[in-house]
Amino acid sequence: MNSDNWQWWQYFLGIAQQGSLSKAAQHLGVSQPTLSRQLQAMEQQLGQPLFDRSTQGLSLTLFGQSMLEECQNMQSSAERLQRLAAGQTQTLTGRVRLAANELVALYYLPQIMPRFMETYSEVSLEIEVSNSASNLDKRDADVAIRMFPPTQLDLLCRKVSDIPLGFYASSEYLAKHGMPKDQTSLFSHRVLGYDRDPQFEVGARQLGMNIKNEQFLLRTDFLPLQLELAKQHAGITVTHKCLAEAAGLIEIELGFELPALPVYLVCHRDVQHNKKIRVLMDYLAEYLVACC
Repeated sequence: MNSDNWQWWQYFLGIAQQGSLSKAAQHLGVSQPTLSRQLQAMEQQLGQPLFDRSTQGLSLTLFGQSMLEECQNMQSSAERLQRLAAGQTQTLTGRVRLAANELVALYYLPQIMPRFMETYSEVSLEIEVSNSASNLDKRDADVAIRMFPPTQLDLLCRKVSDIPLGFYASSEYLAKHGMPKDQTSLFSHRVLGYDRDPQFEVGARQLGMNIKNEQFLLRTDFLPLQLELAKQHAGITVTHKCLAEAAGLIEIELGFELPALPVYLVCHRDVQHNKKIRVLMDYLAEYLVACC
């Protein structure tokens, strides 16, 4: 294998990032024995080791560290070339990848994406569902629906709307347990909260409330489950007003308003002129407003 083979350096970078051959092999989509042989061939041809081996895994040698930065620069350049090539596409055929969080994916997209697929029947749409932000630099997604503006200079965003939030419960739950009147009485109720995700704690602090996830008797980071539990009278949830009203839940007035949740469409600057991506973003901008 020659040192100008980009795949060689992809293997090296994958091992360095993952810290073990097994994790790197899974990440790179190759078998562990194959990756081990390739690493041995690299080091033999270079004449010195790239990694130190231990029971804790692999760590870069000084020589390996000296190679890492340039290898990362090579990867960034390769990813940018891919984005630029994709950004010049002017046809309405082929793949587009959309990232959305769980609530949007389950309750909004089913209402609007069938019409998109009927209108643009030759576009192949992939949807990644995650509450974590997709890496648009690496093209984990072409378009992302996010509830926060991007901070990276290479990302472009378009604000679509604001989603009103509130505390909601079923009429059956409130008939049995009563209606909370303020913050103090609210947390004498069974409030459905987050498990490991800190966003409720962060949002509460912004409103002057000191709330910890451990205070919630029923906790999950899967927001659709919180909504479905509230529909089945399990407790009080914080959710989108439109979703709560559609589910027949009752809003609980506590004397203060929760900040609305902004909705942004985000793409990488390099792909902004891709016709499929522009069409998808325009479509989402129009129809997400109706859902929110």
